[in-house]
Amino acid sequence: MRISRHATWNVHDRFHLRALLYFPFVLRRILLVAIAEVLTGACGRRVGSLPLPAQQSLDLGPDPGGLRGMVRMDDPDAGAFLVRDISSERGVSRWVFRSPELRFRVKDASHLKFAVEFTIPEVTFRVTGPVTVSCAVNGKTLATMRYGHAGEYRLEHAVPKGLVEAGQPIRVTFDANPRWVSPEDGAQLSFLLRSAGFTQ
Repeated sequence: MRISRHATWNVHDRFHLRALLYFPFVLRRILLVAIAEVLTGACGRRVGSLPLPAQQSLDLGPDPGGLRGMVRMDDPDAGAFLVRDISSERGVSRWVFRSPELRFRVKDASHLKFAVEFTIPEVTFRVTGPVTVSCAVNGKTLATMRYGHAGEYRLEHAVPKGLVEAGQPIRVTFDANPRWVSPEDGAQLSFLLRSAGFTQ
């Protein structure tokens, strides 16, 4: 009896001892399985299951690829309006050379006025003297003015009905006489253009 009771005690004792020894490993294994299931579930989540955040419309200004009726030389999209003979360097004003041309487009062609802001610099006026500036719209001369001293100017003139069409490209050209001519390379400067375009 003694031996069998001792043997039974040893069996139970061994069982409890093994359970205590393996308990941390079992617990660790259960935790690893639980973590793996959570991660697998997260990876399997569908992208479209969350609602979209509220959308807001932002005013980003005019479409950079589209023309409009007015442009300032420091506008980010000013280059889209320049056809030829106007300097490409962005700034408040740009040099106009021998045969400058711009292009525009208007949504409404009724009761239009064309206006241009420009500067005749002192440095060129000392050589040229008084300057006559004319502008033409779609090949037809719109206005001609003579300027007797250097300074900042605005030339504005009504556009005759039928000269431009809504939604169609509009060609604007300038002529300045005389122009300053570089003695080094023969480059010709007319004036510094600040803005140009059509208003109603």
